Parts: sequence; C-alpha cells; structure tokens
Amino acid sequence: MSSDEQLMLLVGKGNRRAFELLYERYFDKLVWFARTFLNNEQLAEDTVQEIFIKIITNPSHFDTEKRFSTWVYTSVGNSSKNVLRNQKNQERLHNEKFQEAAYDNVPNDDKLFLKKHIADILMQLNEKEQMIFKLRFEQDLPIKEIAEILAIPEGSVKSGIYYMLKKMSLQLKEFRYEK
Repeated sequence: MSSDEQLMLLVGKGNRRAFELLYERYFDKLVWFARTFLNNEQLAEDTVQEIFIKIITNPSHFDTEKRFSTWVYTSVGNSSKNVLRNQKNQERLHNEKFQEAAYDNVPNDDKLFLKKHIADILMQLNEKEQMIFKLRFEQDLPIKEIAEILAIPEGSVKSGIYYMLKKMSLQLKEFRYEK
C-alpha cells in the first residue's frame, strides 16, 4: 500500500488511480471535519470537493515538506473558514438557533442536557481552543499533527488542551458522578 505522499507524487504525474485512492481515504473524514465548522453536510461536501478539484488540477500546490494528511486537513480548515467569512456566518448562526429551539422541545433527559451543556461550553471557547478540541477529541489526531495544522508549537497544543479541559471541568462540576 502506498503512502499518501507517494500517491500525491503519482497524482502529479497524472495517475488517476492514485487520486481515487486518496479520495477514498480522506473524503468522508474531511467532510466530517468541514462539517464541524460549517454545520451543513452539503456545504461541507462542496468544500471538500473543491479541495479535491484543486488537488487534481494543480497537485503542485501540495507542500512536499509536510505530511499529506496535515496539508489536506489544513486546506479544508482554511477553506471552511473562508466559506464562513464569505457568508458572514449567517448559515452557522441560523443552525445554532435552530438547534437551541430543538432542545427546548426535548424532555429534560440528563444525557441530552449534558450534551447541550457541553455544546454551550464549546461555543464559549476561543477559536484556537475549539480547533484543538475538534482535532484532538473529535478527529483523534496526535498532538504533533495538531501543532502542524494550527502552525503552533506542540507545547502550546498540550497546554491548550490542559487549560481547556480544566476550564470545561469547572463548568461541568455539577455532572460529576460519585458512588
């Protein structure tokens, strides 16, 4: 099995199967990642499709000094942020209000209440903390790769995780389970 970087070299030489393999490996993961920004499945798919179109039409944009996964996640993250800026966050705000209204109609079930509470806490985090949370706990990426994606030192990622979790644990104190 070829590495992602080897496949990108083949894509640069016009190898269609290499592109298809990269697409199969990453498309679903990247759509999920873009959706964490955009809160819209179709918009996330469109954003990822645009990245793959750029890959196939201009593979020389791939930075051979980086891992492909880091490079493509960074590209999708940046594209997603641009989509949000271009739309002036209208769609995202609409979806957040829709979700809040949906929670108002749900019976007070502890799990749903906790989930909403965690979502509210995440919305209070700054953009860097939200990115670290999404990449570490939702995408399960290693700290080194998160540091590369966010272009910050590994120590900043580690301390960011520590302080973010400390902040969240204080706000979730009421949900502690003790025997």
